[in-house]
Amino acid sequence: MARRKKQNEDLPQENLDSSDDTFGLPEIEYEPLQRNEREEQVTEQVTPEPQDESSFTPEEEQREEVPVEEEQIKEEFVEDNQFYEPSYSYSYQDEKPAIWPKVLGGLLILLVVGAAIWYFVDIRPKQLAEEAKQRRELLAKQEVARKQEAEKLAAQRLAEEERKKAEAVPLQPEAPPAGTIETLSGRTGRYYVVVASAIDGDLIMDYAKKLSSKGVTSTVIPPFGKTKFHRLAVAAGDTYENTQATADGMKGGDYGDKVWVVRY
Repeated sequence: MARRKKQNEDLPQENLDSSDDTFGLPEIEYEPLQRNEREEQVTEQVTPEPQDESSFTPEEEQREEVPVEEEQIKEEFVEDNQFYEPSYSYSYQDEKPAIWPKVLGGLLILLVVGAAIWYFVDIRPKQLAEEAKQRRELLAKQEVARKQEAEKLAAQRLAEEERKKAEAVPLQPEAPPAGTIETLSGRTGRYYVVVASAIDGDLIMDYAKKLSSKGVTSTVIPPFGKTKFHRLAVAAGDTYENTQATADGMKGGDYGDKVWVVRY
């Protein structure tokens, strides 16, 4: 112990006034040691080499006490001032899978299945029924249009056939309207174109009817004055000139040349 005290007295005063952590030793620069390195260093420093006990003497044993104490002090210094790195330990635990994804997946599947059932049970049949209804209505409209078109074509075909038949049959001349027969009962003061005369009034009437069938209007003039003949006129006029011109135009036709003018 005397040697240790002497060593402390030899140290500078500034080292004596330092904190207790320095143990009165001079300041040194050190680096943190790893745990394994520190243990190996301490083991190497502390563990003395085995020597033959018979070779040591009491004096040598006394001389060896000082290095052991210095190494012990150094060991204490290293142990107190070293930086320990925290040791981490890892353990694995099997985490239980969350139940919410399964619940949400099940709800989604149920929703999809429900929507599919609703579509195929409710919506799809209505769509098919509506499509069938529209198809029937379309077919009905097409059938009506087809019938109308067929009727139109039939009417056109019938009209065409009638037209062809009408063209094939020759046109018959229309019969002229029957002429009227007028018998005068008194003088009129007008001029008449006479085409026939006879004592027998029936003969004049028969001729008048023949002309009437051809559409000729005639006038029967009874006998007057000294003449006893019945006359048949086919035209009349207010003046002699106009009536004579009409008579001249009739000569050489259906009545021959025996056409004259009489004032009655």
